Amino acid sequence: MNSEQSTWFLERIILVIALAILLFATPVLNWWAQDGSPWFLVYLLWLIVIGLSAWLYFTQHDDDF
Repeated sequence: MNSEQSTWFLERIILVIALAILLFATPVLNWWAQDGSPWFLVYLLWLIVIGLSAWLYFTQHDDDF
C-alpha cells in the first residue's frame, strides 16, 4: 500500500468517525431520539456506522487477496 492509498483510507475512516459523532453527540440526537421514534432506531444507526467501517476496511484490503 502506498502513501496515497493509506491517506485516502485514513480520510474515509475519519469521515465515518465524524458521522458517528454527528449522529450520537450533537443536536441531531434529539431528532432521532424523540418519543415517537422506533425502539430499534439507535441499533440501526449503529449498524450503519459499523457496516460503513467494515465496508471501508474490506474494500481497502481487496488488493491483498
